[in-house]
Amino acid sequence: MAYPQKGAAAVAPRIPGRTPSVHSPLRSVSRRLRRAAAVGTVSALAASGLVAASVVAAAPAVAAEKPKVTVVATGGTLAGKANGRDTYTSYRAGTYPMADLIAGIQPEVSAFADVDVVQFGNAGSGGYTIAQYRELTLAVEAALTTSDAVVVTTGTDTMEEFAYWLDLTVQNKKPVVITGAMRPWAAGDTAADATVLGSDGPANLLQSIRLAASQSTFCFGTVLMLNDEIHAARDVTKGNSTRNDTFVTRMSGVLGWIDGANVVVNRAPARVLDCASEDWFTPFDLDEVSGDLPRVEIFYNYQAAGGEAIAAYAAAGVKGIVTAGTGAGGISAAPGRERTAAINNQGMWFVSTTRTGSGSVSGGSGNIIPGGDLLPQKARLLLLLSRAFTEDVAVARGWFSDFGNPSFSTASLAGSVDPLPGGSTPEPEPTGEPTPTGEPTPTGEPTPTEEPTAEPTGEPTAEPTGEPTPTAPGAVAGGGTGGGSDGGFLAVTGMGGIGAVVLAALMMLGAGVTAVIRRRHRHLGEQVISH
Repeated sequence: MAYPQKGAAAVAPRIPGRTPSVHSPLRSVSRRLRRAAAVGTVSALAASGLVAASVVAAAPAVAAEKPKVTVVATGGTLAGKANGRDTYTSYRAGTYPMADLIAGIQPEVSAFADVDVVQFGNAGSGGYTIAQYRELTLAVEAALTTSDAVVVTTGTDTMEEFAYWLDLTVQNKKPVVITGAMRPWAAGDTAADATVLGSDGPANLLQSIRLAASQSTFCFGTVLMLNDEIHAARDVTKGNSTRNDTFVTRMSGVLGWIDGANVVVNRAPARVLDCASEDWFTPFDLDEVSGDLPRVEIFYNYQAAGGEAIAAYAAAGVKGIVTAGTGAGGISAAPGRERTAAINNQGMWFVSTTRTGSGSVSGGSGNIIPGGDLLPQKARLLLLLSRAFTEDVAVARGWFSDFGNPSFSTASLAGSVDPLPGGSTPEPEPTGEPTPTGEPTPTGEPTPTEEPTAEPTGEPTAEPTGEPTPTAPGAVAGGGTGGGSDGGFLAVTGMGGIGAVVLAALMMLGAGVTAVIRRRHRHLGEQVISH
């Protein structure tokens, strides 16, 4: 398959009956001249100290490279081979390699991203172990050292657990997007043969790469994208066994969606509040632990449930159990007794959650930690990591609050952010130094004011003293006020001698550039008209 050459120019077709525009070349030249003038102006301002050097560094590149996105593939239905083109539920997951699937969405994907592939595995999602989860995290982190974002593909059966695991463990703020499919890719010997009718795989793969490349979820942690909908890893769950729109975020709803080529994000996970600080990172850096991760299980409560499962887990050396209780987390009498015994005899930790699918569980003490509104399968992963990283149940309780159940709060800003339009200017704090005014400054050294100094020299000062007199907020260098006219225009700007010279030079530069643009416009206009 031949793809367009990188950088090849596209030629717009001429529309019958429409006169070719003479403005395009003029606008192009104008843009180049204005860009050159702007860069020169900002550079000059930076050199004079009037603009921070970081502004110059932030100037956009003329030809930005496409973002690099690494696809870490683990298999699933997305890579599945169906028994027929119209067969959606009878297939073998994890058959086709990801490189072949990427070839199937070329050249479209290369229009907005440079894509490479890491084939981590090729199996159904339910076949992966916790040890492999750990290796997956390390693979994603390794990819992010050279890529702008990562897309992880996997099966949908346990995709929400893959997503939350990565959300908790990946120590990088770059976008991580997980995706897959509800229908297999093809029914032939290769991914390019006998594409399944109505397969959602190609669109999900393309759009997940688009989302990752857009950087729209930077600092969101891991997000799940399927069926053009974007979900937070912590909140999302699979809500239907076969439908394409299977993933839902109960109570809160989606983070956003993708319409064609347009990525729309209208809410964010709470952790984005810490994007600029180290508080964004979780304590679960898997490079810091060695050996096998602890075993944690789930107990599902129901009417008159027995306690034998909890007793058996305790005897098997399980380190923690998540109880999926009725209502607000309640469990029956028999499992309740076995829970108490496991705490007293084995020091086991428990997390209380609800089987209802939404709603919060609170309370609990000692070795019983409330899971908040985490689903049982998500709480299990957080409990597993907590047991691996601390022996203090109180610390784990804090992690379930901070990382398991984060929430937005801007209360801390109430005392520091002005609530009114325009804000207010705080009064300057006294510094102990005399406030300079139009009166002589009692420093013993001459200052450039309109009043004579304490010891006049009889001759004008040829150069600055090297010790500029500080000005009060709102005052200008000449000693007047911001509304005065004693110093003229340059004095009103608050600039010293160097600043004034630079500003004058910039004004001359701007005038010269304007003249060049106008002359170039006339010249090109004459050329275009003559043709």
